[in-house]
Amino acid sequence: MLEPKMMKREIVKETLEHQETVPIPYYLNFTPNLEHKLRIHFKTNNLNKLLGNHIYWTSVVKNIPENIVDGKYTDIFGVRWENVGSTRGIPTHHPLTEPSLQDYYFPDSLPNERLKELENELSENRELFKLVKIGDLYERANFLRGMTNLIVDMYKHPKFVEDLLDQILQYNLSVLTKIQKLNIDGIWLSDDYGHQNGLLISPKLWRHFIKPRLQILFDKIKDLGFYAFLHSDGDIKEIIPDLIELEVDAIHPVQPEIMDLSTLKKKFGNQLTFFGCFSTQETLPRKKPETIKKTVKQVINIMGKKGGFIISPGIGFLDDVPIENALAFIDEVTNNEGIESISSKNSL
Repeated sequence: MLEPKMMKREIVKETLEHQETVPIPYYLNFTPNLEHKLRIHFKTNNLNKLLGNHIYWTSVVKNIPENIVDGKYTDIFGVRWENVGSTRGIPTHHPLTEPSLQDYYFPDSLPNERLKELENELSENRELFKLVKIGDLYERANFLRGMTNLIVDMYKHPKFVEDLLDQILQYNLSVLTKIQKLNIDGIWLSDDYGHQNGLLISPKLWRHFIKPRLQILFDKIKDLGFYAFLHSDGDIKEIIPDLIELEVDAIHPVQPEIMDLSTLKKKFGNQLTFFGCFSTQETLPRKKPETIKKTVKQVINIMGKKGGFIISPGIGFLDDVPIENALAFIDEVTNNEGIESISSKNSL
């Protein structure tokens, strides 16, 4: 352990304020199958405590639903999910079968029972940076309506799309109101906008339908004194200036397979914190442990200068990551001493 326990929260805050830290803060998360293997390897029932994460990440909705049967469940919005387990699953039923909100009712934003559970979770992890996922916006609209239908609706039924996004926004704002007095440091919005080669919708559509509502949501997050985190897979560099304008503090997962890390750091490193930046698509599952360790050093050297960096496997450790590769990453990240310890100046 490179720092006293109570410093972890402050180290994350320092990097978000673009101060260089020793060590670079990290966050490690795993699929249930890989986590089970690592618990056996380390002979522990509390992997998170052993690994010393700087961040405690949780969600207003439980990450593992209690009503899963044979890898299937229906979420609180009425979306049916299948193949749930090693990943979040696939939405197979979208409750809004027509471009209308008639007879559809949004769920309670946060039952009191879950609010109490959240309060206890956060209290038990007070020494860490506490990051809470409130939900999604564009992603939730996709789940409710189906991606293809929603994109068609943007052209044929724009008023419906506006109404749907407004209702989702109000749901998220109501969640914020309920949790605003909890011991939280950052708020996380999960809202995928990208694929491997660009945005899922045009920048024009994104700026028309999504950006104004993000502005309202992030304004509320900042007014409450929380840091604002945004998760979006894919190549989103075209809208990074917009996200900076919205005062987003950190973006995740920053996939190095499709966005050049050196360019991102040079252009936006003094305005954004990059959270992730390590390839779960290519490097972690496909390279040798020695390459994993070398690449960790390189990523830290590129992204850690002048703060603004939290290292993490981009989409977490998935089932296709060999345990020896996971162990190599864990060893290098948990023992890092910041960029000063790195002699290699090679870029990726």
